Amino acid sequence: MKIAFTTLACPDWDFGKILEEAGRMGYPGIEIRGLDGEMRADRMPAFSAENAEATGKLFKEKALAIAGFGSSVSFHDASNFDEAVREGILAIDVCERMGIPGLRVFGDRIENADARAGVQDRVRRGIRQICEYARGKGIGVWLEIHGDFNTLENVMPVAEGLADCPEFGILWDIGNSDISYGANWREFYAGIKPFIRHTHIKDYKRSGDSIVYCAPGDGVIPIADIVAALRKDGYDGWYSFEWEKKWHPELAEPEEVLPGYLAYMKKLLG
Repeated sequence: MKIAFTTLACPDWDFGKILEEAGRMGYPGIEIRGLDGEMRADRMPAFSAENAEATGKLFKEKALAIAGFGSSVSFHDASNFDEAVREGILAIDVCERMGIPGLRVFGDRIENADARAGVQDRVRRGIRQICEYARGKGIGVWLEIHGDFNTLENVMPVAEGLADCPEFGILWDIGNSDISYGANWREFYAGIKPFIRHTHIKDYKRSGDSIVYCAPGDGVIPIADIVAALRKDGYDGWYSFEWEKKWHPELAEPEEVLPGYLAYMKKLLG
């Protein structure tokens, strides 16, 4: 079963503890989104050229896979475009070195309707450059459903413009699309379905205009229905739990929520 969690869930755990706890709990995989306080792939000591072999052995000893790498690469900002491409290329080098199957990138923000086409074009161009660099290396480049790129109007022109790139895919964050679609999630799913390569699973309850994150299955997102639809349509990627404790320190500790997510997903996938 391809069940993982992102390291956003455990920002206070060092690399050794992440591996130890994931192995003890019985997780098959880990998605890297920050390690020992560092967010960039090329600056993580565990993934450096000199440490790569030893790190790979540690993962094998724990029977753990690296489900993906969550970079901060975002292409919405024209002034940071070249640096985003450079960071993405360096991250692809790390993914190749460590056998990581995919790199998450962002579209992120669209200031207004007048800016939409220009931002979409920039995001397409940036992702295409990363895809071309990744070609032949067995690494996907996954645009996350995130920020303003959580509607069909905003994301599909990018996805369809990259349909000729075999490396390109979509990372479906079911919480981010729920913000726009709610009970109409099937409409969104139908559009992005051909491109989905990876998923982020989360849940929340609504409190007025705010959301309160909760354990999967306890909130309003129809996770069981979404997972059933993905499986019916042949999705074979990871179901990665994104518990954003790094950004929301008030959330429950990883020791409390990670075992529950694993048990919950095993029931859905069993």
